[in-house]
Amino acid sequence: MARERSISVMIVDDEPLARHGLRAVLSGVPDLSIIAEASDGEEALSSVMEHRPDVLFLDIQMPEMDGFDLLGSLPPDAMPMVVFVTAYDEFAVKAFDTRALDYILKPFDAERIHTALHRIREMLLLKEQAEYSRKIEEIVRTLRPARKFLERVMVRNGGKIHFVPVGDILWCEAAADYLQLHTVSGVHTIRMTIGAFEEDLDPAQFVRIHRSTIVRLGAIRELRPGTHGDYTALLVQGTELSVSRSYKERIERLL
Repeated sequence: MARERSISVMIVDDEPLARHGLRAVLSGVPDLSIIAEASDGEEALSSVMEHRPDVLFLDIQMPEMDGFDLLGSLPPDAMPMVVFVTAYDEFAVKAFDTRALDYILKPFDAERIHTALHRIREMLLLKEQAEYSRKIEEIVRTLRPARKFLERVMVRNGGKIHFVPVGDILWCEAAADYLQLHTVSGVHTIRMTIGAFEEDLDPAQFVRIHRSTIVRLGAIRELRPGTHGDYTALLVQGTELSVSRSYKERIERLL
C-alpha cells in the first residue's frame, strides 16, 4: 500500500535487549522511520511531545512511570497509534483484541511484529483521533489495578514517629534516595525515591512538575509563563517552583 511518507516510529522499553530486538526488526522495514527511543516513561513523555510519532511501540511494565501512566499523561491530540509490548496473560490480551488495539507478547518474534505493522498501516489510513483516544482510555481503565492512595506519611523526628496527613504537604523535593516534604507545619525528610512516592499519591491531588518535584494542586496559587515554554508555579505561601516543559501539559490539564 503506497504512502506519501514513511511511518514515524518510537520505541519505549526499559530493557535494552528488547529495544535492540525491536530496532533490528523495524529498521529493515522500508516504509518505517525510527525517530526516537526511550528507556523510561518520563523520557518518553517528553520525546513523544517533541517528535509526535505516528506509532509507539510501548512497554507496559516499566518502573516509576509505566506505559499506562505515560498514555494517561498524553493529550488526545498527541496520542500516537500504540503497539503494546506486554507479558500480560490471556485475559489482558483479549482486552486488547476487543478494542482493536494491537500488541506483541514478550518474548516476541519478527513475524508477529510484521503482523502488527500491517494492522497499524490499515488503522493509520482510517484513524479517527477521538475514537482512538477513547479506546486507549478504556484499555487503561480495564487493565490498571485499582489503587488505594496514601493518606498519611510516617516520619521520624527526635526518636519519635509522627504521621503527617498528605493534605498537609505543599510540595516535596527529591535528594538522591530521600525526599524533603514541605508541609504547613515544617519540613520532614523521609527515605524514599520520588518515583515510588508519586505512585502512592492521588493524581487528582498531586502532580509531578519536574523530575525532582511534586506539588499539591491545591497549594498552587498561579502559574507564570517562562521564556522557553516552561512555567513557574507560585504556591500559596510564596514558594516559587520550576515547571519543566516535559510536565507542562499535564499540569495545564489538571488546573
